[in-house]
Amino acid sequence: MDRSDRSVAMGVSMSASRRVISVLSLALPLAIYAERASAEIKICNNFSQTVYFSIGYAQPGYDSFMSRGWLILNPNGGCDQFDSALHLSVFWYYAETNSYYVRKHVRNMNTWGAVHPDKQLWVAQHSFNIIDNPGMGRPSDPGAKLVGFTKSIEASGSELNETLTIEADGINVTQSIKNDSQ
Repeated sequence: MDRSDRSVAMGVSMSASRRVISVLSLALPLAIYAERASAEIKICNNFSQTVYFSIGYAQPGYDSFMSRGWLILNPNGGCDQFDSALHLSVFWYYAETNSYYVRKHVRNMNTWGAVHPDKQLWVAQHSFNIIDNPGMGRPSDPGAKLVGFTKSIEASGSELNETLTIEADGINVTQSIKNDSQ
């Protein structure tokens, strides 16, 4: 085999191997995406008031938590996914309404997550992403406050695919996990 025959033979095998590599490089991310596509954290509000929802989660590889908010949920059935980029096995939550009148001269504000909290994290008045390191002082936002967050259902050995619903009674929260087989 002379030099030109080898280059043609190598060109064919190189071209075929490039196609295999191209197909694999496309297939691998799609397979990973398909595996992760089912992971979501969906929040629903069946209460009669707008609900402001925040989430807290451990930062992998760090000794800290991140608290983020506010996801604004419309009253009477408003649902939204918190962040499609999050792939967690557990999270903590805190939610609140604005103050509203229940009758003349009587105002109420509902909160969820703070009654029997599992963790204390910071929230702010406006949209926020707060890294909560041990020993960290108060965030720079003047409206920031430390509140109790309640732990969600925990997925064992996989990413969470959960729907958390604030119920119409303004008190209860229901949580359900969807399995990949559902």
